[in-house]
Amino acid sequence: MIICDVLTGFLGSGKTTLLNALLRDERYASTAVIVNEFGEIGIDQLLYKEVAENVYLLDSGCLCCTLTNSLRETLLSIKQLAEQMNPPGLKRVVVETTGLADPLPILHVLLGDRVLTSDFRLGQVVVTVDAAQGLTQLAAYPEALRQVSVADHLVMTKTDLAEEEQVTALGEALQKLNPRAPLTRSVQGEEASSIFANDDATQESKRSYFAPLPKRGGTTHDSAVSSWSSYIEARPTWSGVSAWWNLLIHRFGDGLLRCKGLLHMDDARPYVLIQGVGKVFHTPQYLDHWPDNDPRSRIVCIGLRLDENWLRQSLDAFRIKDVSSLPQTLDELKYCF
Repeated sequence: MIICDVLTGFLGSGKTTLLNALLRDERYASTAVIVNEFGEIGIDQLLYKEVAENVYLLDSGCLCCTLTNSLRETLLSIKQLAEQMNPPGLKRVVVETTGLADPLPILHVLLGDRVLTSDFRLGQVVVTVDAAQGLTQLAAYPEALRQVSVADHLVMTKTDLAEEEQVTALGEALQKLNPRAPLTRSVQGEEASSIFANDDATQESKRSYFAPLPKRGGTTHDSAVSSWSSYIEARPTWSGVSAWWNLLIHRFGDGLLRCKGLLHMDDARPYVLIQGVGKVFHTPQYLDHWPDNDPRSRIVCIGLRLDENWLRQSLDAFRIKDVSSLPQTLDELKYCF
């Protein structure tokens, strides 16, 4: 499988610098880059071509809004070109979005397209944040907030140009907003190689993502975005997963940003990774083995104005065995057993 990472972050936050540093590392010689620029004239791809040949431009529109079909076609073209190489050498693709991009539609393409998912696997969502401007941007621009909220790895850039008080305050804000994502400082692209971890490290990062938050199981902060997580003691059924997801989208609607679940199912193929982006539930990924010593299933939800008490009660839905049971409220859930 070809790993496909998403690199995003607000305007001027250092995405190009970070990616250029990555491409100069010989260990990432088998990496292709897709650059999305908002406007008719692309510039960033010219900077990348100084250090790498496999650079592709998606221009004249924001990738999250208008160019998702172009992303699909470009990925398929890259795969076809790679297959013509002798030997085939493509191991990774990095998609760099515009600074105004919402990552969710891009994740839909990478997780939900059956043609793509046969050859490409979503790696990490890496988000850059300007150390000097980050707090202001998070307060003023919803795009910046959504980018940080769904990140798998946060990168605080330009720390050499900011006061230490700014850096500390931003770091605390980012950890409150997304406590699951590792936070790395990077000046002039430093640490790029470790941020874009190899395949084993990426898998380890994904496993650690499912460790529930301590004590209350969730986090609150100044914005309306929060995360919540919990273990599930019982083994879920597929009818229960469907019922729980139906509950979730009826309760939170567009306020649901991202959901991940590592499930130990009551099924012949018991080990499953589920992912929801927005209101769309994507094809589950079956695992060959359970990734740690704790056999309990676990769920992580990220969204706007999440109700922790409601979410905790909703977990009962995972025990539903009747395929026709699709409750829309907690009151309806009570009558499903």
